[in-house]
Amino acid sequence: MLADRLLILVLSIGVISLAVLATRLWARRHTTHLTSVAGNVLLGALDATSDGRPTLVTFSTPSCAACHTAQAPAVEHVQEQLGPSKLRVVNVDTASQPEVARAFGVLTVPSSVILDPYGRVSAVNHGFAPSHKLLQQVQAA
Repeated sequence: MLADRLLILVLSIGVISLAVLATRLWARRHTTHLTSVAGNVLLGALDATSDGRPTLVTFSTPSCAACHTAQAPAVEHVQEQLGPSKLRVVNVDTASQPEVARAFGVLTVPSSVILDPYGRVSAVNHGFAPSHKLLQQVQAA
C-alpha cells in the first residue's frame, strides 16, 4: 500500500515537472517567434503606428484580480518614472479584443509585452511583472 502511494507521488511529480518544462519551452519558442515579427504587424494589431517611443502593452480582463491590484499599479509606477514623452502604454482587454491577444500569442493574464520604438518585441512577460522589471525592460528597449 505504501509502495503504491509512493509510486503515485513519484509519477505525479514527474508529470507536473514535464508540464512545467513544456510550458517554459513553449514560452521561449513563442518569445523567439514574436521577436522575429515585423514591428508594423504588431503595431497594426494594436491599431497604432510607430511614434519613436517604446510601448508597454498590458493584457488583462475585467475579472483578473492580479491585473488590477498588482499589474496596473506597477505599470502606473513605470509611467510616473518615465513620463508620457518616453513611454506609450496600451492596455488590452483580452475579453473584448481577443484578436489582439491572439496576434501577441497571449494565453494568460496578466501579461505584458515591451515594444521598441519601431514596434518590434523587446521583452515578454507571462504573468505579473514588477515595476522594477518593467522599467528595466523599457529602458533596454
